[in-house]
Amino acid sequence: MDGAEAANGRVIAAYVAGARERALPAEVRDAARLCLADWLGVAIGAAGEEAGRIVREVALGWRSSGRSSLLMGGTAAAPVAALVNGTLAHCLDFDDTYVKGVTHTSAPVWAATLALGEEIGASEPDILAGFVTGFETTCRIGNGLGEPVTARGWHGTGVFGRLGAAAATAALLGLDATRALHALATAVTQTSGLTASFGTMAKPFHAGKAAMDGIVAGQLAAAGLIAATGILDTGGGLDNALVQDRSATIQPADFADWEILQNSFKPYAACHLTHPAIDAARGFQLKTAELARLREVEAEVGALAAQVTGGRTRDPATPLEGKFDLKYCVALGLHGHTVSAGDFREPWQPPPEVRATARKVRVSPSPDLGFASARLRAIFDDGRTMRAEVPVAKGHPGNPMTWSDMRDKFAALVEPRLGAAVAERLLGLVREFGSGGMLGEIRALLGRLHAGEAR
Repeated sequence: MDGAEAANGRVIAAYVAGARERALPAEVRDAARLCLADWLGVAIGAAGEEAGRIVREVALGWRSSGRSSLLMGGTAAAPVAALVNGTLAHCLDFDDTYVKGVTHTSAPVWAATLALGEEIGASEPDILAGFVTGFETTCRIGNGLGEPVTARGWHGTGVFGRLGAAAATAALLGLDATRALHALATAVTQTSGLTASFGTMAKPFHAGKAAMDGIVAGQLAAAGLIAATGILDTGGGLDNALVQDRSATIQPADFADWEILQNSFKPYAACHLTHPAIDAARGFQLKTAELARLREVEAEVGALAAQVTGGRTRDPATPLEGKFDLKYCVALGLHGHTVSAGDFREPWQPPPEVRATARKVRVSPSPDLGFASARLRAIFDDGRTMRAEVPVAKGHPGNPMTWSDMRDKFAALVEPRLGAAVAERLLGLVREFGSGGMLGEIRALLGRLHAGEAR
């Protein structure tokens, strides 16, 4: 291990400690606001989800005192609010993804940043800087480990998102580099989250727990807790624990570029690995008569997509299982569905024709396809075939969602809960977040979610 690798954790900690003095370019601030719009939209849209209700109910039973808002009403201590809001933001599995780290970054990092920011009365510019610091830290650890860790059964959101939440916490608390390093190391030693939980309520809980643990790690470090400071160095602990054959390691941290500009946003409310195939399926635009004559659909996807979402041998029994079933998601796309949150609601009553089509889909991995690519071939009873290839799925940095796209997504999620006028005002406040005076009004408008004043 050379000197740069040995000092990796200290490089990251120094970056975190410099958050308040770091100038954020306009495009980075705008990207952070886009993340906030997405986070807020998917969290509000999940207001009726059972996983969020359960976590909130249990958390309220703890009777913690604090100034941090719970999105569904009430206040709590910052770690508790982060747990509830972070879980809610991941309930629909509709939140953003940092592809290189295979991590839903905003769910835990925005949850932690806003909760702690409210509790300590941080300024909006400091909150924005805290989030960006947390996001960039998440990416630096996830870059070299995302796919290898996921392939070995770890959920990147639980692993790397916890670090991002701790980095944001350290930045907001103004910790120096030494204390910031202990905050990060304390977060690392709490690493958890398994892909075996995908398709269950435990998956969104990973995001909430990562947000909670990140705040706790930062607060403990601020109070003097000592942790293993080499744990983020290459071969220093985290990477060797997660990838025990040592075929992948933490890469030396380089903060020359802004990774937040490489974030991906979801146009579909399903696992991100299914999106290229959904794009391809929707592109066929099949008519009802053609669907009736469909014999088989061959779906070629990247190896990770095939492993995580392509192996189900029975029909999905719950909405959460449906989100992680590539065959079912492709069938939705073939039948012209928008694959929105409404396609995965309780009570689970999937259309019979979609189920029937899903049973005709065959999934196979292709070595030349990556995270954002897919190929589909539809074969009909008369032998006719149709082909579609998606080199870059919608929402990926190579085919990005714009503010106009986000406005449509936000409206679809928020208007049913709060009405069109409130949804429009909320998005306007988010677009100006960081200039001051926005957080209070956002908090007031969100109060209507609990008070039943929608529309």
